[in-house]
Amino acid sequence: MTFTDTEERERARALGISPRFYGILKSRGLSDGEIPSFLAPSLDDLSSPFDIAGMREAADRVHRAIVRGEKILVFGDYDCDGICAISVLMLALKGRADADYFIPNRMTDGYGMNVEALKRIIEHRRPDLVVTVDCGVTAVKEAEFLKEQGIDLIVTDHHEPQGELPDCIVVDAKIERKGFCDLCGAGVALKLVQALFGDEYKEYLDVCAIATVADVVPLVGDNRIIAWHGLRKCAVSPRRGIKLLAGGDKFTSQDVMFRLAPRINAAGRIGSAMKAVGLFLDDDYFLLKSLAEELERDNTRRQEICEEVVADAKRALKGIDFDRTRIILLHDAGWEAGVLGIAAARLTEEFKCPAILFSGEEEYKGSARSVSSVNIFELLSRHSEFYTTFGGHAQAAGVGMKAEDFEAFRAALEKDVAENYPAENFLPREESALRLSADEDLLSLAKELELLEPTGYGNPKPDLVIEERGMKFERIGYGPHVKFADRELELMGFSRFSWLPGTTRGLTAFEFSLGVGCFRNRVYAQGVLRSVTSRTVEIRDEDARMMCLHQLGRTGGGTVGRASLDQAAQWTERPFGTAFVVFSQGEYERLLRDIPACASLPVVVAAQKWLNPATCVVFAPNEKFDFSYFKRVVAAGRPLSESYLPYIAESGCECLSLYGESAEPPVITDRKVRAAFVAFDMMARRGERAATPQALANAVRAQSGLSAEEYELSRLILESLGLISVSDRGIITVSRQKTELSRSAYYVNARHEA
Repeated sequence: MTFTDTEERERARALGISPRFYGILKSRGLSDGEIPSFLAPSLDDLSSPFDIAGMREAADRVHRAIVRGEKILVFGDYDCDGICAISVLMLALKGRADADYFIPNRMTDGYGMNVEALKRIIEHRRPDLVVTVDCGVTAVKEAEFLKEQGIDLIVTDHHEPQGELPDCIVVDAKIERKGFCDLCGAGVALKLVQALFGDEYKEYLDVCAIATVADVVPLVGDNRIIAWHGLRKCAVSPRRGIKLLAGGDKFTSQDVMFRLAPRINAAGRIGSAMKAVGLFLDDDYFLLKSLAEELERDNTRRQEICEEVVADAKRALKGIDFDRTRIILLHDAGWEAGVLGIAAARLTEEFKCPAILFSGEEEYKGSARSVSSVNIFELLSRHSEFYTTFGGHAQAAGVGMKAEDFEAFRAALEKDVAENYPAENFLPREESALRLSADEDLLSLAKELELLEPTGYGNPKPDLVIEERGMKFERIGYGPHVKFADRELELMGFSRFSWLPGTTRGLTAFEFSLGVGCFRNRVYAQGVLRSVTSRTVEIRDEDARMMCLHQLGRTGGGTVGRASLDQAAQWTERPFGTAFVVFSQGEYERLLRDIPACASLPVVVAAQKWLNPATCVVFAPNEKFDFSYFKRVVAAGRPLSESYLPYIAESGCECLSLYGESAEPPVITDRKVRAAFVAFDMMARRGERAATPQALANAVRAQSGLSAEEYELSRLILESLGLISVSDRGIITVSRQKTELSRSAYYVNARHEA
């Protein structure tokens, strides 16, 4: 059903919201009648726990165990969801039952139930009843083993069942799919508590909310209700352990995703997850403080290990042919199994394709992550003959196999992807975004968008786009971050947008998420940049030259070939593999005249958005641009240094010149470099500091009389020789040690005059 603008305004007014916000809610499939309960979720709207098959039988069996004083063992997974699920059930059983819990070790036991772990449990504490949380729906062999031992088993899980179910009570909404069936493992555990003890479940909403956000289940229906109320409970009366781990009183979905969940997960990724349950069960301040510090250390180590795995994987992927294969499949026996999922997610984000990383020697254990266009569970399910273990859902999965099956598995999966998923599924694309204009009331919209919280998978923060010309960004201090600010809007760009200041662009689309900022009693709309896309490229030659000065610092000995216009035109027809590189506005316009198909290619200005080698035009690539994943780089212009194209060729791609023109480096004299050094030295002696790089440039140029290009080149020469350095606070340090300017590649590759 569609409405006229007048009808939409009337409907929005009746609901007390703006037409813009009304349009966002409608685009998410909400009817007018559903909007009020979505914006203010009620616990009364939670589905009944008994909608889930097996729930009544499970509640009856647990109740009998409590009455009879039987020993109960809660068996859970080692991730944040499993830890929270155990905590929910243990908190509810505390003081009622003889209950204990067990979490398998990721390194020695692997995922889920296994007979060897069960043997150890029986040896040390023979339970009468085992209750799984967040695992078990595929534990057919383990259920049979427990049955032989005379031990009852209840499986509570949220993962996809696969064929035969365990011979026991199984509680998993995905079996019959009645009612709401996208709960996380802790959500199923909370439903069991509700079935057992009624409204007492409300006491554990905070624990379940953390798992619901962390496990990336859709934040709609029951999940939204749980997360909405649970995060408010965290903010009003946080558990002591969680407050210590979070380091503050703020508890949004983003805080859970980026502060809490990684630290809780780190326990199971680095060592034993058993200790993390103490965050929820213990109350002693000093014990909890020690535990929070230990988890912080685990998380720091986890980050370091993950960076190593990602770096290893990127090196292994250099030269990948995306025209042939569009799925990443890598194995390294030395990789830490606990970080493979995070590393795979990083690669998926950067390469825009599914990634599966394996570790191990005789038995390979892998973690898979995927893009929205590929259901990784369905893809992997078609090749189950290779697996010893397997489980997961649409965007993530875990898999185990014998080493000797890996190459056959790789060939089968690559063939499947090539035949069943078109190349368009793996091309980076702009997400659907709401288009705004800079003169709109963005602060009011930002305040309304806060009503969408908690946001995440299934209920994301809206992507907003403003298309403007000449939005001026400035560096924030000497770091890599930038900011645009006017009276109503502040846009922040982190790290990869450091190229934005100092360029004059044509029509540019700025995609961002929007929130409310507050500083010194000023409330304003605050956005965080997600991407910057050039609709039209209009960069002044002097700005383009400044963007390319880094080329003078490159040395290389790679071979540069020649390409014809006909060859280049053919490469535009291939979705992946070719980067056409230009260094000025005139070169870009000539490329479009000579090869009209290039006009339909995306244009990447200065910094790459991802490592996916989609065929594109690159305008003035910055010093960090990595061409090594492209099959070929076609230079359609003249770099400032003759060494730059040989440097690109050394990265492993084929480097070709389209026009074969020689470089024209800028001119620098010894006198001007010395003048710049004297100006830096005088500022250092006086203890002066500049707030921004631009302020520093203005001060040095005022003393030395250098042009903008002469200043920048002199600074690069002096920094490369270690004669000057500028801290992130703008403090200048000067070394007066004598050295030869010819030791700097920047100096050598420039032209010199007396």
